[in-house]
Amino acid sequence: MTRQASPANWPTSSRCIEAGAGPPMKKARRGGFLLGVLIAALLTLLRWLDPQPMQELRAASLDIYQRLQPRAAVETPVTVVAIDEAALQSQGQWPWPRATMASLAHRLLDMGAASVGFDILFAEPDRLTSAQRDGDADLAAAIAERPVALAFTDAPGGGALPPVKAGFAVSGEEVASGVTRLQSAILPLPQLTAAAAGLGHITLSGHQAGTTVREVPLLLSNGGNLYPAFLLEALRLGAGASTYVVEGDPLLPGAMQSLRVADFTAPTDERGQIRFYAAPEASTPTVSAADVLSGRADPAKIQGAIVLVGVSAAGLQDIRVTPLGEAVPGVKIHAQLISQIMAGQFLNRPAWVDGAEVLAIAALSLLLVAIASFIGPLAGLVAAGAAMVLIAGLCWWLFAARGLLIDPVSPMGGALLTVFATTAFWYIVIERQRRYIRQAFGRYVSPALLARIEQSPEALKLGGVNREITVLFMDVRGFTSLSESLTPQETIRFLNTVHGALSVPVMEMDGTLDKYIGDSLMAFWNAPLDVGDHAAKAAEAALRMRQALRRLNEQGAFGLPKGRHVRIGIGIHTGLACVGNLGTQSRLNYSAVGDTVNTAARIEAACKDFATDILVSGATAQLLPQFRTALAGEVHLRGKSHVDEVFYLVGRAAENDLS
Repeated sequence: MTRQASPANWPTSSRCIEAGAGPPMKKARRGGFLLGVLIAALLTLLRWLDPQPMQELRAASLDIYQRLQPRAAVETPVTVVAIDEAALQSQGQWPWPRATMASLAHRLLDMGAASVGFDILFAEPDRLTSAQRDGDADLAAAIAERPVALAFTDAPGGGALPPVKAGFAVSGEEVASGVTRLQSAILPLPQLTAAAAGLGHITLSGHQAGTTVREVPLLLSNGGNLYPAFLLEALRLGAGASTYVVEGDPLLPGAMQSLRVADFTAPTDERGQIRFYAAPEASTPTVSAADVLSGRADPAKIQGAIVLVGVSAAGLQDIRVTPLGEAVPGVKIHAQLISQIMAGQFLNRPAWVDGAEVLAIAALSLLLVAIASFIGPLAGLVAAGAAMVLIAGLCWWLFAARGLLIDPVSPMGGALLTVFATTAFWYIVIERQRRYIRQAFGRYVSPALLARIEQSPEALKLGGVNREITVLFMDVRGFTSLSESLTPQETIRFLNTVHGALSVPVMEMDGTLDKYIGDSLMAFWNAPLDVGDHAAKAAEAALRMRQALRRLNEQGAFGLPKGRHVRIGIGIHTGLACVGNLGTQSRLNYSAVGDTVNTAARIEAACKDFATDILVSGATAQLLPQFRTALAGEVHLRGKSHVDEVFYLVGRAAENDLS
């Protein structure tokens, strides 16, 4: 037998390095948890800072609630008189003469309108005014001492601030410093401003055409005076009220809570804004101005109604987008807001909601990170899915039942991001671990055993662990003389044939193939993972080696002269050994060392003395009740101080032949 190293001279003092199967799982869990905590902290900070893109995303997500459940259309006495395409065809291009607008006001008031609001800026003199007829004077006369509200708009660089037509009573702390500021305004002509019973701003949250209107300021302020919205003035005049009651936060100066006009109270945010709860556009009663001027309008739609007059023709550029996604004229948004206040249909997003959402992101993210890190990624994903369903359901119920607007996207998105990051880290670690395992054990064990190692890496206890194993040595008999008759290339082919065929039984029986030593082979069982009946599996592998060699000889696979056969010797012993990675950090070899290994090697060498091909130790023979063994005799193994019994491995107990 030719060996590169004799088992008797193996370095039993070699370091067993604690290498494991890649990064320890505790470190992986800890690393994933810390990564998840970091991401959760960053997402919580981002939500707390609340940059503009996040605000826009939240606003769009809250719009989904209204699209799923728009405001129910409740019948209220609010009508829009639209300057639409039909009206333009009837009366000519816009702007119309003020005399026409005066006729429209007369007709509406004579039909019994409770109030009329013109959602139109009469900021410039009538272009058709002449010495014979002053259209602006006609309009002023038509609205004088009548319940008519006109509109102004806030505009930087505009003119003087408007007069206040209504009284204000403030309950609680002052609110003027907290509501939206009015620096300057574009007002109707002075004679129209003086004649109007009401004057209000037409500011919407969507300042540009085509933008979505979500919050509308009910009040503006220059820091001292309060200026009502146009829609409020139309409502006040229609209700016959003269004063607004404003409720401020008793603990926070400048913060507004609600506004009451007549018998109607509208909750607001701290800046005095009402959240627009949109109904479908078709639910707003609408009459064409052409029908009013021609006398064809249905009086029932005007009698006792708050009537808003405004442009709706597409080319007149007063189009806004509602949370339902509908593009509607601005006058219809004012009408819907009046209807919303009268019907008491409100949406609320209290000041505490922002803080609750920040805390929800932090708490939920940390909880899911802990689950994903310490229970497992799958548990984290399942918990994240359950949390998303719970959050979405709770937020929807609060909207549908209580009118509360709570953003589900931020906590759900934060939870998903942290769980996915933790899970991704986990799987990166696992894949790294699997690569390590494949590199470390793929050459030594069967695919089935390798799969078990990958599934249960925590079962690996490497680095000098003492455990009971069964060791098998195989050696080719007479290889030295045989190799003298072979060329180097033929020698390599011979060894490849022997090792290729005789390694298969080791793999089939869940053995760990340790190494090839010239013409010898070393394998062991019950490491790196537990293998039940490891002694029996080693014995079965030896019998299969015997059968495989017989077939090779019969087939002439070795290319030897006819009648010449290859013979082997196999020694098996069971006992304690040190199993682990031997060597240095730069060059590791998973192997076993100790007296058990040396004994197995010497039993293999004793096969020549007993003229047999397989011998097992007494310790192994005791573990083979399903095999037939026979006492071969006693041997004094070299280097041992006592005599050991060795046994022939005859065959399987169920077999009759002595194969």
